Amino acid sequence: IEVKWLKNGREETEHVVSTEVMQNGDWTYQVLVMLETTPQRGDTYTCQVEHASLEHPLAQHW
Repeated sequence: IEVKWLKNGREETEHVVSTEVMQNGDWTYQVLVMLETTPQRGDTYTCQVEHASLEHPLAQHW
């Protein structure tokens, strides 16, 4: 699994904090990926998830 944060369509690599992938104990897993930032007016943020089981990346706009 790969989780990325995008700011205005560009990948953010600084100020990104991530946990290791953790087992939930029921054959599912989770990971927490946070972007530490101070939003400015007009900025757009997107969390993008890529996984082998997905045909296309999932994107959640903030």
